[in-house]
This record gives sequence, structure tokens and C-alpha cells, in this order.
Amino acid sequence: MTTLLLLIVLLICHYLADFCLTLRVIIRAKADGRRLWPIMLHAAVHALLIGACLVVYGVNWQLSLMLMLVELLTHFLIDTAKARLSAACPTLADSRRKPYWMLYGLDQLLHQLVIVVIWYTATC
Repeated sequence: MTTLLLLIVLLICHYLADFCLTLRVIIRAKADGRRLWPIMLHAAVHALLIGACLVVYGVNWQLSLMLMLVELLTHFLIDTAKARLSAACPTLADSRRKPYWMLYGLDQLLHQLVIVVIWYTATC
């Protein structure tokens, strides 16, 4: 697998975990940021998918484990912050308003930057 293909696979894993494998309880928890365990479960799904890709790619298990932890923590923190911001400011929770989409875009940008850092660390 080429390094570019690994990056593409990591980004696909992010899509799958964020949109296809998200349970209703996680969606509700991400709406207000008060219940942290569902958000941590969501972050763990991300970390496990990332870790599986890294191991299949041939990254040693210690580095894969460290990068999984990076994904777990950053995904949890980004999603919790977004949820709490949305709960505190109704404009940020209203998908009919531009601020919602700006925050949503920032959330996705931050997640993707973390993935690029993980990919870079794993391949260099």
C-alpha cells in the first residue's frame, strides 16, 4: 500500500466512523456534550479503525498504539468542545444558520488535520 493510499484509507475510516457507525445514543450525546461516555465510545471507534489501518499498513504496534491514543483524545476533545459550544449558543446548533456550518466545517477540518498528522507520523 502506498503512503497516499494509506491517507485515503484513513480519511475513509473517519467518514465511516463519523457518519455510518454512529449510534443514536452518540448522536444525542454529541448534541449537548453533557454525557461523555457516548462521545468517548465514538472516539474509540475512530481510534480502533485508525489503529487497524496502521497495523495493516505495517506500522509497528507501539507507534500504532500511540497514534490510536492521539486519535482517541483529539477526537473526544474536538467533539465534546463542539457539542458544548452548540449547547451554549443556539445559533451554533441551528443547521439553518451559517454559524452552524462554520462550526461543523471547523470540526471536520480539525479532525482531518489530526489524521494528516497521524499519517505523516506513521509514514516518515
